[in-house]
Amino acid sequence: MDKALFIGVEHIGIKALDLEKAIQFYTKTLGFKFLYRIKPGEVELVFLELGGTVVELVEVIDGHRFEDGVVNHLAIRVSDIFKAIEHLKVQQVELTSSEPMALGEGRYNFFFRGPSGEKLELYQV
Repeated sequence: MDKALFIGVEHIGIKALDLEKAIQFYTKTLGFKFLYRIKPGEVELVFLELGGTVVELVEVIDGHRFEDGVVNHLAIRVSDIFKAIEHLKVQQVELTSSEPMALGEGRYNFFFRGPSGEKLELYQV
């Protein structure tokens, strides 16, 4: 094959039980940039971007709660995981542990929950 067929990630879709709350969380708490919103059918879609990665928030219209879905988590690269965790605490974000996990060679990760219960990860290289 001369040319790669699969060349990158277009976006990551995350279900949002309350779309407006999710937009505020991703833009205000995590620093995502709002790109645009569309309603191509029954549900509204909102596109956000951080560091070249696009996240699509998908409106949940039936109100059903769900466990971790097909997309298990979204990892967000951070420059200082300890400062990032403090920021999340100030924003009263649901944390799933109290300390980041050391992965060796100065790498750390830390999991927390978004406004619709989605699993998110901080990752420091």
